Amino acid sequence: MPYVYIHLIEGRTEEQKREMASKITDVISDVAKVEKELVHILFVDLPKTNISKGGILVSDKEHQK
Repeated sequence: MPYVYIHLIEGRTEEQKREMASKITDVISDVAKVEKELVHILFVDLPKTNISKGGILVSDKEHQK
């Protein structure tokens, strides 16, 4: 049973996640030779205040623009 964890900065729509889940499931099912029903995908939405890139919070970078 493949489990896939996808960490994303919050803000993706349900439709975007639905499309990602479908396409990722297809690839894993094909390559791993498992039934699609056995592929589990977990989306983890991360607040911009919980991610740092280059020592600066992503939320702070938006304020600098």
